[in-house]
Amino acid sequence: MTLLKHTLRVLFVCLIFTSCSSDKDDTSVSAPSDFYYPGETPIPFYTHGSVSPNIDWGNETGTYALDMIYTGVSLDETTGALSWNEDLPLGNNMVMVTATNSAGFATTTPNLLHQFSGVFNGAYNTDANPSTPTTVSMQITFNIDGTMSVNDNGTTTSGTWLFNPTGELFCSYSTFELEFDLTYSLTVTPYLEGFKRNTGSATNIGFVRLDY
Repeated sequence: MTLLKHTLRVLFVCLIFTSCSSDKDDTSVSAPSDFYYPGETPIPFYTHGSVSPNIDWGNETGTYALDMIYTGVSLDETTGALSWNEDLPLGNNMVMVTATNSAGFATTTPNLLHQFSGVFNGAYNTDANPSTPTTVSMQITFNIDGTMSVNDNGTTTSGTWLFNPTGELFCSYSTFELEFDLTYSLTVTPYLEGFKRNTGSATNIGFVRLDY
């Protein structure tokens, strides 16, 4: 009987110890894990927005930080909301975000994909002089997939566009080519300025100005 009581007492103590250890483990702090944003966030041209992360804080909520300053990108240090505005450069924008608590840190590198598209309206002249008024109407609708529709002085046709390695916007339609500089910022509404040429020619035949 005495042996039985002693055994029960030992088992009871062990259960209490195990329970306490388990409780302690449940509240122990670990480094952040399972931390990510959507792998790639497509962003329509000249817009702003934000995306929130997924994270397991490991029993202690910490803070978020960017590893450097990114044009057009900001981060809420408390919520981790990653935001962008109209200054965001076109194309892929890979950013590094770090989440940190007292036990360690985790990093992730979401991609903000700023996609060019939209309708631009304006006109061109026929002497390629930027100081001469542009009077011949033109409208171009740019699609995300690199195609476009053009209304050139009342004639509608289709074409293609791409940004060349130096950043100029190159367009081809019918028997003509266009080469533009694209300007935009948080405070400047997008516009295109450039020249019209006959396909395959290096001679400019018109100066073009189109506004978004």
